Amino acid sequence: MANIDKLNRLGQPIADVYEEISGRVMLNLARYFKALKPGETPGGAFEYQAKKLSELGKLTSETRRIIGGMAGVAGTALQVALEKAIEDALEDFGKLRPADLSPRMTRAFELYWQQSADRLNLVNTVMLESTEAAYRATVADIAVRMRMAQGILNTASGEIITGAESFNQAQRLAVERMVDNGITGYIDHGGHRWRPETYVAMDMRSTMHNASREAFFETNERLDNDLFVVSQHPGARPLCYPWQCKVIAWKGPARDTVDGDGNPVHVYALSDTTYGEPAGLFGINCGHHPMLFIEGVTSVPELKQGEEDNAEAYQISQQHRKLERDFRQARLKLEVARTREDATALDKAKAQLTRADERLDRFCEEHGRKRRREREYGPVKATWPSP
Repeated sequence: MANIDKLNRLGQPIADVYEEISGRVMLNLARYFKALKPGETPGGAFEYQAKKLSELGKLTSETRRIIGGMAGVAGTALQVALEKAIEDALEDFGKLRPADLSPRMTRAFELYWQQSADRLNLVNTVMLESTEAAYRATVADIAVRMRMAQGILNTASGEIITGAESFNQAQRLAVERMVDNGITGYIDHGGHRWRPETYVAMDMRSTMHNASREAFFETNERLDNDLFVVSQHPGARPLCYPWQCKVIAWKGPARDTVDGDGNPVHVYALSDTTYGEPAGLFGINCGHHPMLFIEGVTSVPELKQGEEDNAEAYQISQQHRKLERDFRQARLKLEVARTREDATALDKAKAQLTRADERLDRFCEEHGRKRRREREYGPVKATWPSP
């Protein structure tokens, strides 16, 4: 059975595609909010808003080309990743493995592929709509800030907001909000908004693991074997930890048996576990996988990490992920400032990226962890779609 890192790597290229799409879309948005040069004037708030909204159609066409030009790559990678996940899932069976996939497994593969392809198409649609909404909101935000500044200046000195720096300040704050909010790729049933790369990464992990487990359990059933052992890894989630290295019956009742060394082993029913809970065994983003267990033949692995050490490792891993997200966001802000040709924003973004980089270095050094550069992925310097 493929381990967690191997399965996650299978889906990572697809998530990387959407990380790049998201970055290119955001940088293309930033092009529409370039800083004014000294001596340039933005005009009044109404005039500015009307001009920018007239450019929305052009932005939409560019966004559609950016998404469409790269999304096809993800679809091809999806099929390859699913095939590899199923192949790796059957490694445990060795010579016991049936030579061919059953019709049931073939149908399951097609279902997983179609479901994931449909979700990627949904992400593409939501991204396009979200980009348009982000543009409208940012234009409106800038116009409001212009009116507020104009009102203050009118009261103070009878002047109006015409200076480049005053406008740039209003625009800088609005664009920062736009970048912080990001582009939405998916809205779940609870109304929570997911960024495209975050949702796709989660969905690909779930899809690879689900397809892998499906292949395992279907093959196990064809061999008239109902038992499996749950894998283990450091920093397991609280609801998963108690079931590591436990023998579980996929469909049968709890009972007692012996392992390959003749040691007594208790078999738990699946209903005894946290299976079926979102954060439970084999739930969303669960990194565990089933391993082959044959009564009187297979030895049960020894649990390597105590509960307290596991809880600490889990918390540290969550902190590490947070610092990686902060680093990626800082890189994006740097590229946005560079695209907007805003010297003030660029200096601020460089300082933020330096601090994020230093925090990651300190954290990894303190906790003996390696920096995972593939998880600190940042947007490429975008090449714009031709008109």
